[in-house]
Formats: sequence, C-alpha cells, structure tokens
Amino acid sequence: MATMPNKETVLKSVDSMKEGTESMKEGVMDRASAAVDSMKERASAAVDGAQREAAELQETVTRGAAKVADTVSSKLKAAGVDTDVMVGAAKEQATELQRLIAEELKARPFRALGVAAAFGLVVGLLSSR
Repeated sequence: MATMPNKETVLKSVDSMKEGTESMKEGVMDRASAAVDSMKERASAAVDGAQREAAELQETVTRGAAKVADTVSSKLKAAGVDTDVMVGAAKEQATELQRLIAEELKARPFRALGVAAAFGLVVGLLSSR
C-alpha cells in the first residue's frame, strides 16, 4: 500500500511549481520584450534607409530635370526661340484658362459637379484594375 504524502510535502511541491511557472513567465516576457525591441530597431533602420534612398532619388531626378530644362532652353535659344517670351505667354494662357474655368463653375455648378463625379468614377474604375 502506497503512503499518502503529507500536507507539507504537497504545499512545497505546489510552491515549487509556482516558482517554476513564474520563472518561465519572466523568461518568456524577457524574450518577447527583446524581440519587440529588435523589431523596432530593424523597422527604424529600414525607414531611415528608405528615407535616405528617397532623398537621393529626389535629388537625382531634380538634377536630371534641371539638365533637361537647360538643354532644351539652350537648344531653343540656339534655334532663335526666346524662351522667356514663351514662359510669359504660357503664364498668360494659364491665367486665362483659370479665369474661364472659374466662370464656367459659377455659371453651371451642377454641370461642373456632374463632370467631376464622372471623372472621379472613371479614375476610380481605372485605378481598381
């Protein structure tokens, strides 16, 4: 016949299990915290790298656009076209176009709203593909 453990032995075993559980819990929490910190550092490094690359790309595109503009301007001037006059004319036409659009919007607001809604629908359908 097996002997029953006494109450004191059972309580010691329960306390030992509690300590083991607490120790495991602390270990898991420490590892999870370390993993979160590591992921934060990696994400931050990735964001920093992406921002750097975006800034470099923007600088490259800006330089390229400036070179193209200079080349086109010099070729037009060599061909006898005054680019300053062209810029002035383009600004005047843009201003006139803005004025015409504003007048049309004031004269026919519902028509303008319908056109805008149709345009939005088409853009939405095309972008969903």
